[in-house]
Amino acid sequence: MLAKVDILSAGELPSRIRQIQSHGKWAIDLPQFNCALRASGEMDRGSVVVLAVQRACESTICGIPLEDDMIMTIPAGTTVTASIQPGLSYAGAVVPTAIWRGIQAAAAGVIVERAADHPSAVRLAPRQGRSFRNRIEVLADRLAAIADNPTQLEHLPIAFIEYLGGLAEAHAVAHDRDPRIDRSSGRLLRQARTAENFIHTHIREEIPIIRLCREVGVSRRQLEYAFRTTFGVSPSEFIRALRLNEARRQLATARKNDLSVTRVAMDVGIAHLGRFAARYRSLFGESPKETMLRARGL
Repeated sequence: MLAKVDILSAGELPSRIRQIQSHGKWAIDLPQFNCALRASGEMDRGSVVVLAVQRACESTICGIPLEDDMIMTIPAGTTVTASIQPGLSYAGAVVPTAIWRGIQAAAAGVIVERAADHPSAVRLAPRQGRSFRNRIEVLADRLAAIADNPTQLEHLPIAFIEYLGGLAEAHAVAHDRDPRIDRSSGRLLRQARTAENFIHTHIREEIPIIRLCREVGVSRRQLEYAFRTTFGVSPSEFIRALRLNEARRQLATARKNDLSVTRVAMDVGIAHLGRFAARYRSLFGESPKETMLRARGL
């Protein structure tokens, strides 16, 4: 978006705007304004902006008074006017409209901005708002570490998609458009088993929950309900436990197959070895290395 900006008053401290982007595709903005300004411009016709407001400080965007812990969506092509007051801070995500609609459909089971012709905003509980802010800041740190390699920023990162999925779901729920959960035991079982089969087949890959929703053809909340009803755990917990159990099976035959703990972890899609060891011990009462040594009779 090209914007005309008029600074109305200087602040005691400089304003800061942190931005990470894949040019023309997506961007993350983390600004903290310490001045008063007026801005106007038109959103790109192919992108949507999703703002998670941390501190509003009586600022307004598109005529909507901002509030702390608010989520705001600004559809493609919107004429944006903003009155910014010192202290405003938010996390802004800019994504292609088609991707945002797909994320909404998969995460929330509904496309909130069907007409894509007006901004809308909802307020979250403070704890939920802080959670989203922390997630996007951690994501920004990770992406900043690889910013010198444009090819790694080419596609929308999985963690970014998960973050946006959470925002879409929270936005739908706050709008009272949360889809009715289908509680049919037969359907719940089929949904959980379909997801389980997919996880088994793709155990070596990253499996974000939004991808699982698309494969099964249900919303995130429906999938969560199906897993908790069928397995007693969330989809994320199920994937983690499945990987740990598969690692245990491989470690039991490590001597015969000449495998190391690191190789086993990678073979079952585990990237963080420190977390792997801690979670493995919590589930099985011993370290991965102890399992392997015991299998070797040492």
